[in-house]
Amino acid sequence: MGNTIETALEKLIEHAREELHLRRHRDQEKTNHSEHGHDMAKLLTNAEEVDRYARQILSMHEKELPTLRA
Repeated sequence: MGNTIETALEKLIEHAREELHLRRHRDQEKTNHSEHGHDMAKLLTNAEEVDRYARQILSMHEKELPTLRA
């Protein structure tokens, strides 16, 4: 189980960092307005992946550490 949760945590961090990078890049207005649509699509994709891995990790935590939510 450890390897699976480690993989999920790595993926969560990877997608969170990418989302953070995209947000900072967009906020600094380094991109042209025409590129914001592409950035928004990438933001949405990364946000979905962050949510997916967060749910997966939460499920693993609940199985591994059943008293976590008690």
